[in-house]
Order: sequence, then C-alpha cells, then structure tokens
Amino acid sequence: MAFTPPKNFVKFSKLPPPLHNVLCGLFIAGLLAYGAGFAWYMLARFDLINLISNTHDDAFYYFQIAHNLAEGKFSTFDGGITQTNGYHPLWLFLITPFYWIFDKEAALFGIKAFEIMLVAAGVALVAAAARLARLPWVLLFAVLPMLYHIPVLIAGMEAAAALFMLGLFMLTVCLFARSPVRWQWPLAAVAFALPWVRLEYIAISLAATAALCLIEWSWQERAPSASLGERARSVLSVKAVVPFLAAGAGILVYFAYNWLVFGGIVPVSGATKNFRSEVKWEQEGGYSLAQNFQDTLQIPVFDHELLVALEVCAYLLLVWWFARRSRSRQDWLLLAFLVGVFSLAAGHLAKFAQTVLTIHPSMGPWSWYFVPAYLMMVLIVPVRCYVAIYFIRRFIGSKSQHATNILSLGIVLTGAAFLFIKADFTEPFQRVEAISVSTRTDDKWDKWTEAVYGGTQLMNRVLPEDSVVGAWEAGVVGYFSRFPVVNLDGLANSYDYFHARKSARDGYAHLYREFGITHFTEIKRFEGSPLNILNRWELRLWPIGRPADENTVARTWERIEPTFDHQSDGIGLIVDGRLALAFVRNCAPNELVVLSWVGLGEETVAKDWTQTGPCVAALVLPHNARPPVRVEITDVPLDDYLARLVGDRPPVIRSDWDVYLIENSLIYKKEQCTPEDAEPTFFVHLDPVDMNDLPSPRKQYGFDNLDFTFRDHGHSIKGEVCVAIRELPDYAITALRTGQYERVKDGFHNLWGAGFAVVGQAGDR
Repeated sequence: MAFTPPKNFVKFSKLPPPLHNVLCGLFIAGLLAYGAGFAWYMLARFDLINLISNTHDDAFYYFQIAHNLAEGKFSTFDGGITQTNGYHPLWLFLITPFYWIFDKEAALFGIKAFEIMLVAAGVALVAAAARLARLPWVLLFAVLPMLYHIPVLIAGMEAAAALFMLGLFMLTVCLFARSPVRWQWPLAAVAFALPWVRLEYIAISLAATAALCLIEWSWQERAPSASLGERARSVLSVKAVVPFLAAGAGILVYFAYNWLVFGGIVPVSGATKNFRSEVKWEQEGGYSLAQNFQDTLQIPVFDHELLVALEVCAYLLLVWWFARRSRSRQDWLLLAFLVGVFSLAAGHLAKFAQTVLTIHPSMGPWSWYFVPAYLMMVLIVPVRCYVAIYFIRRFIGSKSQHATNILSLGIVLTGAAFLFIKADFTEPFQRVEAISVSTRTDDKWDKWTEAVYGGTQLMNRVLPEDSVVGAWEAGVVGYFSRFPVVNLDGLANSYDYFHARKSARDGYAHLYREFGITHFTEIKRFEGSPLNILNRWELRLWPIGRPADENTVARTWERIEPTFDHQSDGIGLIVDGRLALAFVRNCAPNELVVLSWVGLGEETVAKDWTQTGPCVAALVLPHNARPPVRVEITDVPLDDYLARLVGDRPPVIRSDWDVYLIENSLIYKKEQCTPEDAEPTFFVHLDPVDMNDLPSPRKQYGFDNLDFTFRDHGHSIKGEVCVAIRELPDYAITALRTGQYERVKDGFHNLWGAGFAVVGQAGDR
C-alpha cells in the first residue's frame, strides 16, 4: 500500500497517556490566554495615535483596499481610479469583514486584536504539532511565547496570518504522517493556500510535500522484489502526491487570477520593487551576482539564520538516512516534525535566493518577509534536543535503557533551563507600556505614521473638494484622507501605472495628469533639539505642475484660516487631542527657521527649507501634556544656532568631524562640508556598564550599535556646515566609539574613528 506507516503503527497510534494530553492541553490553553491578555492590555492602553505608531505604513494599503472591498468597490486603493493587486490576498480577505461591522477607526482596533489572536493560534498549532510528533514539549514552554516579542508579527502586515498558516501547515504535516489517507486532502488544502499568504511560500509547500513523497518512495523502493514498473506505480500512488500537486496548483491558480484580472502574474508591488532594483543597478554600472550576494549577506536576518536553515536540512537528511532500514515509530514521528521545520528552512533559503537575484539591498528586504525564519529560530533549540535524544536512543538504547533515559532527561532539562534563562514573558507588555507613555524617537518605534496622520488631518481641511492627491508613501495618507489618494511609488497601484512609469523614467508629470492628480503631498523628517529629541515632521502640499507660489499660499491660508486655534505672523496652530500641528504660511528657500514649542519645555526644530510654499510641522504630544501649546517662528543666524547647540563646550572628539556630547545626544559638526563628507555611514558603538541593558540581539556582541546615515539624522546649514544629531539610549555606558565607514568589495573600510570613556546615566554625561 502506498505511503504505508511503519509496522506496529496501529498499536503505537493509540492516544497517549491522559496526563500528557491534559498537561499539553493546559499549555496550549495558556498560550491562547497569554495572547488574549496581551491583546486586552494593548487595546486598553492604546489610543488611536498609539495604534498608528505600532502599525507599518504599508499595512494601511491593506486596510484601505479592504475598506473599499467592503463598500463594494473592486480591489482598489484610490477609490476606483486604478485597480491593484499589490498585496497578498489571504490577509486582505481575512480583514475585510471588519469593515462590514465597524467604521474605519474602530476597525483598526478590531484588526489589531484579531492579529494578536492569530499569532496566539499559530503558536498553539505549532505546540499541537510538537505534541503529535512526541517532541519534548516542555521545551516549548519558554520558547513559543517568544514569538509575541517580535513586533512585526502585530504591525498590521500579513505576518500574523503567515504565522497562523505555517503553524497549521506543520500540524497537518504531522497529522498526515499519522494517517495519510485521512489527512491528505486537508494537507492539500493548506498547501494550496500557502502561496496566497505570501507568494514565496510556494517553496515551503513544495519542499515539504516533495520531502514526504521522497521519504515514502524511498521506503517503498527498498521493498523486496519491486520491479521498475511497480516502483513507478508506487510513486503515483503515494498519498503525498496529492498535497504536492495541490501546492503546484495553488501557485498556478494564483498566477492565472493575477494575469486575467490585473494583467501581470505577480503582485504589482513585487514587480515595482524589481523595477526599482533594476534602476538602482543601472545607476551603479550593472548587476553583479557576486556583489549582490555579498551585500545581501550583510543583512542581519541572512546571517546566522542561513546557517540554521542549512543545519535543519542536514538533520532531515541524516535522520532519514538512518531511518530507511528500521522505519520505527520514533523515526516516523521525528521525520514528520523535521519535514515541517525543513519547509521553514527551505522557505528562508528561497527568500535569500530571490533577494540575491532580483532585489537591490537598498530596496529591503523587510522584516515581515521572514516569519518562517523567526519560527525556525524559535524551534531550533527544541529540534536540536529532539535529534540528540533520537540518536542517543538509537545507538545506546539497545545497550542500556537506564543510561539512555538519564541522558535524554539531562538534554531536556538543560535545554529547558537555557530557554527559561532567555525568556522574558513580560517583555511584550513592557513594550506596550513604553509606546503608550513615550514620544521619544528610538530604533524600535518610529513615529513617522503619527506625523503623517496629523498632516493628513490638516490636508483634509485645506484642499478643495475635488482634489486628487498623489503620495509616495501613501498608506496612512490614503486611509485617513477624505480625498482619493493615488499611490505614486506603485506598490498599491495598477499594472497600467507600472508600465507607464517604467517607460517614462525621465519624467512623470504627464503620467500624473493622466490619473487626474491635482496635488502632491510629501512628509519629511524634521531634526530635533539635542536637549529633548522628539519626532517632528513637515508636510508639503503643492499643486501638480507648478511650485507653490504666493497666490497658492494665500489661497491655502484663506481656506484654513477659520479653523486655526491660534494665528500670528504667518503661523497657525491646531491642537487636536495629542496632535499639535504648526502651519507655516510660507517656507522660504534656504531660510533657517526654528520652531519653538512653548509649553513642552524648550523644544526646538531647525529646518533649512528648500521649497517655497505652505509647510506643516507635526508633533505628537505625550499623555501628560496639557494646552496651551503655542508655536513661534524666528530666523536664527547660523552662529547663534550652533552656539545654542554646543555652547562653550569643547568637542569630545576632534577628527574629520567635531563631536560634542550634549545631555543625552551626540552632535557632529563639520565646517566646509560637502555632500561627499555626509555620504558615508556613521557608526556609534557603546559599551554598557550592565550587559543586561543591551537589546537582546546585541548581547552576543557585548556592545550596542547605533549606526546611522546623515540622511536620517543630519541637515546641512547654509550649504557649507553640516550638523548631525544622534540620540543615545538611557542606560549607563563605560565607553563610546564613533566614526564613519564605507562599503568596499572586501567588506567595510573605516574613514575615521575615535572614542572616549564615559560613565553615567543619560542626564549625567
């Protein structure tokens, strides 16, 4: 019989001891309760601003398209101007019902709770698969909750749905191994659906089902007196062929749907990223496989994780090789679980290959691409323990059952102790608390979406009723705008737009007019004061085809004038909840402007304006902020501005750049600065007093890394002096080293670097 389980399979497939079932059931219930508690705590602490800050801008592409679907409009981000397939369908279909029930703001809270429970359910499915495979599931007790520590799983993208489907896939693989006839069609259904979660997951479903086919065929091939014809018939009768064919059918149906409905076989977002990568390579002199391979390896998630993926593949091959003769119950169960983890490794390796071949390193990749890698890395310690126990029982068990039990117990206890030491079950709740009370900028939480939300509220007030807005990073803008918003970067646009943009690389003005765009909007970062760095951004609005001249500024000012809470000298201020928006009537080119937010301390924002027109600075107020808040605008001479930054303090480092340590920030200043001086990346390495203060990924290195670019943390003043500001973390440090480096073929080359010793908390340095 095809895909015949091992001898004595019926005997060993009886229900396990009741106590194990009860304990595992309680563990799974605890995982779900933990997720529900986390969801309740987050939504109880978050207002709309917090929710937006914890959601990636690209997620609002999904939300706006789902809202349009719920209103009866077909797959469109901009309300029907274009049709798009720039998303992964399963997540979109799952969240659309929320817009049948709730309004747009309430739906965001419902989706966030649903997202967290999807993560909880995915974690529970992995635990159930481990129980079926007889993995020592006590090892999962401290491991699986770690998945709640990965912010991207609840950032609004398809990652939560991906984790759920991967957990379901692993469970159906283990169920299929126990009863192929009963579970071949459920496994086929999940394998069919996986590419609809993310396109590259076809590698996961094909790798797992192909491995199942190979295992069963190789066992049948070893049957005595099997002729070539019998072997061929056995291949066709293998039950794993059905899920394998379903996996292939899933991707083919997906391609056909995209081609027939949208005019391209892949999501237009993927085609756009590939096109932008091609343009980038053209600017650099052409694509180089070796260089792109090397650059991709520099991406953190393609470092250790690739080695672990290869390790998992080796485990599967090794266990399969030793299991070919005995085909015992233990072999069968371990192979089933390893096939599931192997499929995660195969998906990660496929993503690496796709990135090397088609994606320029500057185009990504993004963290939500790597859910298979996250799950694989969480499971690797239990898998190592399981494989070690397998070989101990295989090679020692027949000689000494007592020694085998002692060694196996020692491995489980050692692994559990190691995982419990690393576990921090309160970390997700601490992260929620930090977001809900803080407005600081740091490497974990980017408040950009908050500023976009504030700018969009102002845009809704000032633009005429018949406006059509074009925006590059258009997620939040499109979701909260009362006007149609056309996505200009092409991620949530149509294939017609993609082809038109691809054929008009030198100028897009006529293209924008073809889609009826009347205004552009753009949000850019302000740089903050080193004394208390908060997020500030500017919003620029200007009509298509011409700069924002005086007449445009005057008309815009007239529209907004009745709605301002405060006006003086060409400045208006709106305080709406936790949002403070300062509207500057006319931002003159090359004029150094300082905005002072009086009421929140001496907060200042400096900007060297580059375009004439109306501009907006957006500030998200902390929970304890109370009006009145007012804004001032003054021209500040260059010398006064620099004096305000550094006072009479000498620099702590004199090198290519002068570096000052002011309060809790580093200030970099360079006279006679050129664009070439600001191009290399800055590095900042910190040695902490207490290693426990380091972020988890940095503890293995023993120091913190705050590398940054001038583009994100610097600004040029009057064209010849450059100033960059980098805030430091709050924990105490013993030493700091900083400088600049550039990439070379052999790795990295330091252009300059220096360091100094310092001990103290943030305000004592």
